[in-house]
Amino acid sequence: MKIAIVTDTYRPRVNGVVASIDTFAHEYRKLGHEVKIIAPAFPVDQKDFKDGDNEKYVIRIPSHYLFFDPEDRLPAPWEAAAKKIINEEIINHKFDIIHTQTPFTLGIEAVKWAKKMDCPIVHTYHTMFESYVTHYIKFLPRSFAVWFSKTFSKWYCDKMNLNITPSSQMKELLVSYRVKPPVEVNPTGIKIEKFKVFNGDDFRKKNNIPLDTVLFLFMGRIGHEKNIPFLFDVLKKVKVRMPDRQFKLMVAGKGPAEEAVRAAAKEKGVENDILWFGYFEPQDWVNCYAAANLFTFASITETQGLVVTEAMAVGTPVVAVGEMGVAEVMQGDKGGILVDLNVDHFTDAVIKMLSNAEFYAMKKKEAFEYAKEWSAESMAKKLLAKFEKTIEDKKAGVKGNGE
Repeated sequence: MKIAIVTDTYRPRVNGVVASIDTFAHEYRKLGHEVKIIAPAFPVDQKDFKDGDNEKYVIRIPSHYLFFDPEDRLPAPWEAAAKKIINEEIINHKFDIIHTQTPFTLGIEAVKWAKKMDCPIVHTYHTMFESYVTHYIKFLPRSFAVWFSKTFSKWYCDKMNLNITPSSQMKELLVSYRVKPPVEVNPTGIKIEKFKVFNGDDFRKKNNIPLDTVLFLFMGRIGHEKNIPFLFDVLKKVKVRMPDRQFKLMVAGKGPAEEAVRAAAKEKGVENDILWFGYFEPQDWVNCYAAANLFTFASITETQGLVVTEAMAVGTPVVAVGEMGVAEVMQGDKGGILVDLNVDHFTDAVIKMLSNAEFYAMKKKEAFEYAKEWSAESMAKKLLAKFEKTIEDKKAGVKGNGE
């Protein structure tokens, strides 16, 4: 099968969408399929992609600076140089299926490419735009921004032959928008093999963190929707209730809300208790997960919760707000404890983990074993089967709404 993965966000940008793309692309190739990733080009001085496995398969489209989201780029498929790349490397390649990851410039163009190649087009709805669109497009009134995100999402998803969501909650969201084409659930999964070797003590020594310091970890994009300041409130309460122990919260990642999050840490008086990390080399990334005593996560808009599964893969238990994809991954309290969006309840769960050694050991073992069920290979095979059926349906004359 010849698969085109189309995205408006890709390396050197690092986020959940990029992780999903890389994971599926890697698994597809292992299974013998041809995969190309169509993504924005970045300036030469930003080309630190750190993923040679996929970069040689990427078709880069000329792009421009995006003023309200400088980490991303605005692809320009209408430009002459881009049109030449599109015609020669995409249209003439005759892909069997197009899989879009974002509904923006390239995602919209991909609808046209599918029609020219007479192939089906599928979209994964990764992001619940209505929940945080106003964080990034601040000049729009909230009511209009939410209405627009819903209307635009439906308009785009209606042009697909099939829509994929990473969780059943996201499927329910699209159903509530009255999206016409089929919607099916297919999580990404994690590359279990990347977590076979890990050493949390090495990470602590490398970063001068005492072995008896209790480490909480947030790993992910530093965006407003991640609700990181909530964890600062939890940290303050835990310190009061367990004054005989030393605590640090590791915040690992980068993103547009970093300045605001750092300001919140100072405002709440915990700036000296936060260890800030950017992006890691692969082994340090795995070791950071292993160094943490608890993975703490307060996002309520997470579509998949991949970082939760990654933490479990090294046996680090999780305390998280039980919303969206995180709730689906943990299916109750597998590998940790789920709570509602309440600082006191979250704090109680943390205290329970840290004060009951037998319970903590049980959750640690449970997390390690449960993560194995979320292998990327298994999830890729399921999605490939959906692709094959979609291709067969199109050949049989079953049309997507956008055709």
